[in-house]
Amino acid sequence: MMQARAMGWKTILVPHDFSASANHAAAIARDESKLHGAKLVLLHVIELPYQLGPDAVIVPPETGAPISVRQYAVQSAEAHLEDIAARLAKDGVTATGVVKVGNAIDEINRTVDELHVDLVVMGTHGRTGLRHLMVGSVAERVVRSSRVPVLTIRHPDPA
Repeated sequence: MMQARAMGWKTILVPHDFSASANHAAAIARDESKLHGAKLVLLHVIELPYQLGPDAVIVPPETGAPISVRQYAVQSAEAHLEDIAARLAKDGVTATGVVKVGNAIDEINRTVDELHVDLVVMGTHGRTGLRHLMVGSVAERVVRSSRVPVLTIRHPDPA
């Protein structure tokens, strides 16, 4: 007779697109982290439009100095993830931020392998119909392609 064993998560990955759904998923992951003593990894994937090219530059108003679009996007994402990690730290949870540039599904799955992730917790926007068909669902494709369990969290609709 096979005995059931409790799942013990050691590393939980939270793909984060800075949406309300992702924040809600991070809160659920925080609770799972506390329950299992797991570390959280917050991942933001930047998908740069190919039309920009590798040398695209912008001049942010806050600095007035030219910077590559890629570097600006990475620095901005890192700052946002640091803020989220700081809020989680106030709740007693250790979280680290990781920023990658590429295809979201590929980078999520690659990070699962690189960091030996046990569980992915991610928000879903709950798109249906034509919007779902046109935009697709990163969460759905991660569920289909991940080698580890994926917990998808739909943010409750505002009242």
